[in-house]
Amino acid sequence: MRAYKNLFTAAVATLALAAGNAHAQSTGDVPTVAVMDFTGFMLGEAGNSVAVGKAMSAMLVTEFTDRDGLRVLERQNMQTILQEQRLALSGRMDESSAVEIGKMLGVQYVLLGGVTSVAGQLRVDIRAVDVETSAVLTVLKKNDRTEGLLDVVVWIADEFAKKLNLAPPSRRQAIEPIPVPATIEFSRGVDFEDKGDIEKAMEHYQKTLDIHPSHPDAQRALARLRGGDV
Repeated sequence: MRAYKNLFTAAVATLALAAGNAHAQSTGDVPTVAVMDFTGFMLGEAGNSVAVGKAMSAMLVTEFTDRDGLRVLERQNMQTILQEQRLALSGRMDESSAVEIGKMLGVQYVLLGGVTSVAGQLRVDIRAVDVETSAVLTVLKKNDRTEGLLDVVVWIADEFAKKLNLAPPSRRQAIEPIPVPATIEFSRGVDFEDKGDIEKAMEHYQKTLDIHPSHPDAQRALARLRGGDV
């Protein structure tokens, strides 16, 4: 147990040094948030399970990034450092551990929880935690069709923003249903990227776009991995 605590402390300290003080870098009173990898799975083709929790976490980071009045830590930066420290943000960590990482990163809020999709039915259970007080700011639970994944991501962002009294986006693109096979491919892409297999990740991101050409997160991921604009 002591060895684990020492490893955890070293990991969060490294996170703090690498990420810098996000709170100090923010302008004015702009709140900062870190989105942990959500747990959960989606049963894919032939019963194979894919990490839909990771996919939703990545999509939520993108949604937060596109909003005014909020700063979010990039998922890839956090993952790289945590992998180096052999500590994964799997979403299974308890709230106290998430809060400790949040403090080291200088963020004010941490989101963690779980996502499952079985037989085309999606369930999410997300908690937003105030890092300073360790109190749960809000609990967000929702059931929907798996094709409504992006709609659920936007709903989570909207509900979280309401708790912070942030104005909703003045302009928003229409939310298109995402075919389940596209979500499966995107989830695989995120998982392969986490494992460092960039070639496989790009392959699955491209397959995502072959199925659903307007998938915003797959577009951004491919652009980022190819060294283009995000």
